[in-house]
Amino acid sequence: MEFKLNEYHRNVSDEELLKDILRVAKSINKETITRKEYMENGGKYHNSTICKRFGSWIKALTMCGLKPSQQQVYSSSGTYTQSNISTQELIDDLIRVSKEIDKTTFTSGEYNEHGKFSSATYFKRFKTWNNALKAAGLIPFEVPSGKRISEYGLLEEIERIWIKLGRQPTTTDIKNGVSKYSLHAFERRFGTWRKALEFFVSYINGEQEVEKPVENNDVILPNDIQQRIAKADQIHKTKRDINLRLRFKVMQRDNFKCCMCGASPATDPTVILHIDHIIPWAKGGETTIDNLQTLCSKCNLGKSDLL
Repeated sequence: MEFKLNEYHRNVSDEELLKDILRVAKSINKETITRKEYMENGGKYHNSTICKRFGSWIKALTMCGLKPSQQQVYSSSGTYTQSNISTQELIDDLIRVSKEIDKTTFTSGEYNEHGKFSSATYFKRFKTWNNALKAAGLIPFEVPSGKRISEYGLLEEIERIWIKLGRQPTTTDIKNGVSKYSLHAFERRFGTWRKALEFFVSYINGEQEVEKPVENNDVILPNDIQQRIAKADQIHKTKRDINLRLRFKVMQRDNFKCCMCGASPATDPTVILHIDHIIPWAKGGETTIDNLQTLCSKCNLGKSDLL
């Protein structure tokens, strides 16, 4: 099984992009269309590609001859978009959130949980999150000393976002706070977000090897631990632990949905997906893709109760 990134759309003409917006609007019989509606109804290109090309979704609609609706004033999540928002309003809301959560610095993800606007608006207005914090008289956010994010940790986060969204994540997703790490964290490690995705796909396809950091939790192991490991190895050909590469391949095969109830994080953010051994490892089942399945936490718990 091989995974590939979505193709770039840099060579697509403006006319092709606008024609596709009109095509989708016509298919759902609407005189205007939101970014979300475009994506959900067969839009050929990502809405962020269109916004980057024309400056905003509203401008793209206007060029199509479509009339922007209230959806362009308020986003689908209930927060304001960039239209008619003053810089002072953005600064005031940062200060408000700072007081509400009692912090003098915080991430864009934290702001999205409490803020009135989208963090994407701040990135577009101030270029970086720390520039926005400085403008509000707040302290720039820094990764705590000794907690620098490992390469493996960043790959795990890409995997988590991909599964949560059910599709390849974009820079817009990261700026909107879907990641617990900033876009800068990925760019600092890999150069660009695209290169981070390329590295992730290369890793999943077995073309890159990344060592998982060893966590020291000061756990005292039994004296006969080596004998126990040797005994387990005699029974199994594979290890019980499911690595990131195999886990992602199983979820991709199962369309990031629970094999029992069909639940998906892409449609219900509360859903947590697990990878389960079909034949339990304790009963001789191996950690192979054919013996693994995707289950939500509820179904996985229910299965355990039956065993």
